[in-house]
Amino acid sequence: MNSLYTKYDLVEELKLSVGTIDNKMKDGSLEYYKFGKSVRFDDKQIESFIRKNYPKKYTASQITEKDVEGLRKVL
Repeated sequence: MNSLYTKYDLVEELKLSVGTIDNKMKDGSLEYYKFGKSVRFDDKQIESFIRKNYPKKYTASQITEKDVEGLRKVL
């Protein structure tokens, strides 16, 4: 089973405000699971959200040390 995260986990991890997360949930750009009054997000939903809305953050998080070494050799 995937890990589930709260809004406050996303606030810390993505450096967004709770209001921004609420707005993204309301406009449908951030998918979520609802359990009673609680909402939760899984890894797949978060990755999809970042990929669509913050492509620079997503691309930067995918760069590995091996990629950096390859760039150093070219430069």
